Amino acid sequence: AALLRVARWTYDHAAIVTSLHHEHSHENTAFEIFYPQGPFAILPLRDDEHGHRSAIVWSVKRSEEAGMMKLSERGFLAEADKKMGGFLGKLGPLGPRFSYPLGFHHAAKITADRLALVGDAAHGIHPIAGQGVNVGFRDVAALVEVLVEGKRLGLDMGDPALLSRYERWRSLDTMMVSIATDALTHLFGLP
Repeated sequence: AALLRVARWTYDHAAIVTSLHHEHSHENTAFEIFYPQGPFAILPLRDDEHGHRSAIVWSVKRSEEAGMMKLSERGFLAEADKKMGGFLGKLGPLGPRFSYPLGFHHAAKITADRLALVGDAAHGIHPIAGQGVNVGFRDVAALVEVLVEGKRLGLDMGDPALLSRYERWRSLDTMMVSIATDALTHLFGLP
């Protein structure tokens, strides 16, 4: 087992994630609306047999999470419509709802003996500004590039020099994005 030190804290918010259908096209545009209670993100999805649809990531106070999850579909859609201001037209049907506690974690080291962490295994950030998946994709791209180069040179995939190169390459970017998103949560009063 790798014993890696991790900086970790929680925010007093949860993310409610679902998909919903809507009358008007999203035109492949994502939106993030910043409310005093937390951000509300609308992410375009591919249309299906029911029409236009988007995913939403709705940041709510932890004390409101259970109530939001218990709302009927009609009640939830009415609350979502208020947040969206009606610009996507009539809403519904609604997909399954999930909620996740929001927090921060950042591993001090993202490699160990024959181990490399990527994405949320290495660093978890608040979804404000939607950068978590982008950081994870950059982690994967960097690790693949390092491993392909190592394979080309005939090195073992777990070679400490390869993993060290990956860690050096990703450490500044992941730390800067983590600090920036945490700063945004404080700026918007979300901790």
